[in-house]
Amino acid sequence: METMDIEFLSNWNLVGLPLEVEDADYSTLFPESIEGTLYSFNDGYNLETSLTQGAGYWLRFNEEGSTTLYGSPINELSIGLHEGWNLISGTTHSLNISNIQDQDELIVPGTIYGFTDTGYLNSDILEPGKGYWLRSYEDGEITLTGLALSRAKPHNFSLKGRANSLTINNTELYFGVEASDREKLSYSLPPKPPVGAFDIRFTGDTRIASEETEIEVMSTSQSLTIGYAVVIDAGERMSWVLKSKSGNEYTLAGTGEITVPTEEAFYLEKREIIPLSYTLHQNYPNPFNPITTLRYDLPEQAQVILTVYDLLGREVTQLVNTTQDAGYTSVQWDAADSFGKPVSAGVYLYQIRAGEFVQTRKMVLLK
Repeated sequence: METMDIEFLSNWNLVGLPLEVEDADYSTLFPESIEGTLYSFNDGYNLETSLTQGAGYWLRFNEEGSTTLYGSPINELSIGLHEGWNLISGTTHSLNISNIQDQDELIVPGTIYGFTDTGYLNSDILEPGKGYWLRSYEDGEITLTGLALSRAKPHNFSLKGRANSLTINNTELYFGVEASDREKLSYSLPPKPPVGAFDIRFTGDTRIASEETEIEVMSTSQSLTIGYAVVIDAGERMSWVLKSKSGNEYTLAGTGEITVPTEEAFYLEKREIIPLSYTLHQNYPNPFNPITTLRYDLPEQAQVILTVYDLLGREVTQLVNTTQDAGYTSVQWDAADSFGKPVSAGVYLYQIRAGEFVQTRKMVLLK
């Protein structure tokens, strides 16, 4: 008889059965779990009541914690795979993925994923009690055993420095590169997790894209922090632009980080760097509390003054007063005056002066 403590996170977890037990009912093994949330996968999610050795499952918890399991050790497992995505679990012992016996080379390299509260994460180790996604080229069988001889060190599929990248939580998305259909499989992502979990991916369930593509988002947070690194130029007089579903736009150049309101979709595209005309866009979000973004387009270099006024025409603060190059530009206002003091709720005007161009718009601050 062996005892094993299995830790779990608040919300959704990928779990497995690491011991031979007398009662494999999920409510017995994981009494802290939420009733009716055990799901297996077979061309779709299926509600279950008990766990089977070698299979992986989604299971949800109200808060993080741990459970203690009792049973006999599992030292070796043969797992049947279907072509495509499979949800599996390991043995009683931690297993390096290089020790998986895969005689027919079924496993698509780079497609073994665990899950954390920040989304899917490539895994080199199968930990006992956890579930993992694995993609197979075709139907077949693999064997998990602690006695297997270690093969070569798993290949590193990171394209950082060789492709443009977006990093959100632990997920890296690559764009601006071409890849064969077989190479793209190594950057494919498992089926989306259940509602309430975090996930981000390019349309087509992938982490790699050549040029224009859509980014699909699952998140319960109000904002996303996106790190970017552009190492492949978009072309002469072109730039990479990230556009939100609501129309907010962010030009990506060099390396940096942006925090944006969470939306269900973003669009990544190439765009001419130089706008055709001067434009002051509506702020977003609007109404807002306490931060909003003001965007404007400059078709040529100009002395730019961007000022916030109250409805009586009194200056509240000056956000920009400098010469700027042509392009798509944005600045945030944190609802503070020129002394850094928060202003009261109400309607405010923001005005841009760029050369002979003058335009004014309204925005609403809620508190």
